[in-house]
This record gives sequence, structure tokens and C-alpha cells, in this order.
Amino acid sequence: MARRLSIELEKELGQPFVVENKAGGRGATQLADVAKSKPDGYTIASVTSTHIGAMNQTLKQYNVDSFDWVARLATEPYLVAVPADSDIQTMQDLVAKAKEAPGTLVMAGFVRGSGGHFAWELMAKSAGLDSKSVRWVPYDSVGDAVTATLGNHANATIAYVDLVKSHVQSGALRVIGIMSKERVPQLPDVPTLAEQGFDADTNWQQMRGIIGPKGMPDAVKQTLADAVSAALKAPEMTEYFEESSLLPAFLGPKDFTAYATREDETTRNMMQQLGLTQ
Repeated sequence: MARRLSIELEKELGQPFVVENKAGGRGATQLADVAKSKPDGYTIASVTSTHIGAMNQTLKQYNVDSFDWVARLATEPYLVAVPADSDIQTMQDLVAKAKEAPGTLVMAGFVRGSGGHFAWELMAKSAGLDSKSVRWVPYDSVGDAVTATLGNHANATIAYVDLVKSHVQSGALRVIGIMSKERVPQLPDVPTLAEQGFDADTNWQQMRGIIGPKGMPDAVKQTLADAVSAALKAPEMTEYFEESSLLPAFLGPKDFTAYATREDETTRNMMQQLGLTQ
């Protein structure tokens, strides 16, 4: 998404953009580079809901006030996928297996306390399962979790449409439920959780946005946000969003900051409920 967005931002701002992957420490390397950069608008970073979870768990040297929240771009519903040869055909099947043998069914995902982990806990709660009914196994990324499920190292995974769509089309994975108000166009045959009788909160979705170093001038943040807003209207970005099942959800600096603050509070409450606080 960052690479695709940078192409449109170059057009809007007339400046070249260099996208760098900063792997390491589950976001620690990336956030450290952002935090130490000059707050002049020339260094920005992609951010997701999982970053907020990490700030409350593994990256406690940072919090939502450590950065400037420039613009929210999109939200993305979570889904549950299983290997195509699995005998789990529906969410009801998954729940039944979890209740029959608690703790034996393996759910692959990102770190405990991540957005995907919380999504599963909300799903589990709506199904009458406790946190020990299904064993959550964390991987270094959601992509790795999908790969593990493809290899039958896990019974199911929490992921997003863009990470599983090609595997569904190839016949390697089957999606059994999606955590959204309506079915998504890319997977029209996949029922929502609500259609299967599970009242999970569909407001909890993965968020994608842009942040910068703390102390950026308001005018700079607004210039970047305006450029992002314009970029999201480009036909190429619209097509990309549709292909990836991303839902346009633009917010400018003020509203995005308020959104991040609310999500941080929700995250802390959920972590406390799950015993993840230290």
C-alpha cells in the first residue's frame, strides 16, 4: 500500500518518494527511525492497528503521543481461513471442534495483542468460547501465519483478503467467515460472521494510515493529509483498494489523532481483559 500510495503522492506534491522496509523488532526499528527523524514532513511512515497494540505491549517506549498522526487511509476486515482440505467448512464447525477438544485447535496469527489477535478474541467471545478454547500461535507476520496454515501447521488463520485471495483462487485455502457488516466483493461466496449467527463487533478492523515524527507543524501535516486525500481519489488507487478489499476511510490529522487515542484506549482495555498487561 505504501509503495502504491507513494506513486500518487509524487504526482500530488511534485517530490520523489523513497519507500524503505524497516524490518526488525516487530516495528521497533521502523518506529525508532521515525521518532529520531526531523519533524519536517520529509520522513513519514505507514502505521496499522497492530502498531497501537505493540505500543501497549512490546514497544512500551512509545505511545500514541510519541508520533504525529497525519492521515488514516483505509480499514480492512479480518477473516478466518482454513486449508482447503480441512473438514472445517463453516465457523460453526470451527467452534464445535474447539468446544469438543479445548486447546487442541491451532489458530495462526501475528503477536498476542495484535489487531488480528483481538479480532479473534472478539469472534471467540461471540461464539461462547474462552481464550483457552483455541490455541493462538503467533508468527512474525500475518503472511507467515497464512503460510503456516497453507502447510497445515495450523488449523486456521486470521488474515485479510489481499493475503489469502490468490490462495483461495488456486484452491489451497478456504475462507469460512469474514468480520464485516456485508460480504466483500472479492469473496462474494463467503458469509459474514453475522450471517452465521455470531455477533462480533465489525467496527474492529485493521487500520492503515500515515504517521510522522512528533512536532510536525500543523501546516505540514495538513499539506500531507490533503495530498493523501487527493491520492486516494486517483483511479489507480481506487482500483488497488477494490482489488485488496480495502475500505476507503480517510481521516485528517485532527480526526486521525482522536481515532488513534480511542483505539489505544480500546486496546488497553482488551489487553487488561486478556491478562496481557505487565
